[in-house]
Amino acid sequence: MRFTTSLLALLSGAALVLAKTPGTPVRFERRACPSAVPSTTVKPKVMIVSMFSYERAPWIPVYGLTNNITIPGLSPLYPVVACNHAGSICIVTTVMALTLSPLIDLTTTYWLIAGIAGINPYQGTLGTAAFARFAVQVALQYELDARQMPANWTTGYWALGTDQPGEIPAVSHLYGTEVFELNTNLLAKALELSSGVTLNDSTGAIAYRAKFDYAPANLPPVVTQCDVATSDVYYAGTLLSESFGNYTALMTNNEGVYCTTAQEDNASLESLVRAHQFGLADYARVVLLRTASDFDRAPNNEVSAYDAFEAEQGGFTPAIENLVIAGKPFVDDVIANWASYAPGIPTQDQSDGSFYGDDLGTIRTGAGLAKRRVQHPSKRALRV
Repeated sequence: MRFTTSLLALLSGAALVLAKTPGTPVRFERRACPSAVPSTTVKPKVMIVSMFSYERAPWIPVYGLTNNITIPGLSPLYPVVACNHAGSICIVTTVMALTLSPLIDLTTTYWLIAGIAGINPYQGTLGTAAFARFAVQVALQYELDARQMPANWTTGYWALGTDQPGEIPAVSHLYGTEVFELNTNLLAKALELSSGVTLNDSTGAIAYRAKFDYAPANLPPVVTQCDVATSDVYYAGTLLSESFGNYTALMTNNEGVYCTTAQEDNASLESLVRAHQFGLADYARVVLLRTASDFDRAPNNEVSAYDAFEAEQGGFTPAIENLVIAGKPFVDDVIANWASYAPGIPTQDQSDGSFYGDDLGTIRTGAGLAKRRVQHPSKRALRV
């Protein structure tokens, strides 16, 4: 009880501090935390999730997100959630601590996770805006330095609980954050709303993409639908990209399309799955958008992976700008047509084979939950 009381107090902007003088009983002292606590609970219709200051900045003037609320547990770099005056639209960087705060009601909030990314040149180009169905944590695998891998392997990565690349792990070996699938009905709606927008470009991006001799890499950016690979390591190069593309296909039963590369999305989605599980948020209301700032590999064999990685590709500025251009139609539609959005958007069928939510089936229902858990164990799982 004491721990629960202390935690709730901390989350609501006050701390109960343990104090003890030798020879006296333990007591708690209440001390104020430096927090801008609103007089009433904020209940946003849309929460935008950005990853760093450059992604956050363009949204602020568009929606007047100048009302800052300090939430204990947010990133020390971005310790506030910023909202408009009405509290209907907000932006934040940290998800888990936000969902646990009693200062904000997120039970009917729609989420737009919006950040820049690398791009697979076979799926897009600099400035491309890609809405994702799947987020795959591609580096959550075993790894051997490629210089020491078996001679007949094409990559030093292979799935946890298996013996070689290309084998599907048993559910018992999953961490639960390898694969997330979003609400495809909501995805289709967001994609349709942004399909007619004209994305920004730059002279630098135009010049760099001309180095590629195939489409869509050498074409102007458009809005598309393909999936995001996440990794703590900021990687680049054809070999790693192809390996992670194969892993994406493997872990999604060939339904996922390796397209954009990022670092944060699976962590954000795991937080929202956990929040959904306890009624703090609705995972069915999440949209994931990534815009391309750079290619994930070199344009041709004459350019090294390192030189391509270090090159000024010209995609950063249009990628930042296109977050708003591609994401704003969805945000505006939610606000303008709240009566139709408030009840929620039904999810896709969650029967056998569905990946909706996480790959453990934490929030799937019925047959989708039971049958997805029945998989043949890998060789490693059978070892005694």
